[in-house]
Amino acid sequence: MHRSLIASIAMALLATPLLAAGAEPWPWKAKTPVDPALATLSHVDDVTAAIDDSILTILVKAVAPAAGYSEFTLTPRLGDPDDRIFAFDARGRAPQEVASQVLTPVSLAMSYADAPLSKLDRIEVYANDNCMAYSVKDKKPADCVSKAMPQKPGALP
Repeated sequence: MHRSLIASIAMALLATPLLAAGAEPWPWKAKTPVDPALATLSHVDDVTAAIDDSILTILVKAVAPAAGYSEFTLTPRLGDPDDRIFAFDARGRAPQEVASQVLTPVSLAMSYADAPLSKLDRIEVYANDNCMAYSVKDKKPADCVSKAMPQKPGALP
């Protein structure tokens, strides 16, 4: 009995990252509203993107306003659908209690299975005080040039 319980717990723990590691639906297709509990991060330090087997992965190094932030994600911004730029806000869930406002480095990676790869030239990721961009076409950092606007929490993309 004891061994089977331990084995069940171990299997559940091992399976959890595999379930969480799956690719997300492309936000503009999923039309999921922005969670109002997610706060925009303070600063973006770096953005890169890669395409592997038709899956787009966006990697972001950012700074949270305090320690304890969790559930980091990218939420879509509203912009020109024909400019080949897809802009996001870097967000995370604030801790229940913030002991002190100490800027804290964080990383997040989002993978998308159904991104419109043929219409994708540039990824832009916004924070409260800056934007960083990556040219998927040229495979190098780029300037932020879109006029995309952040979504209001609860609004659909």
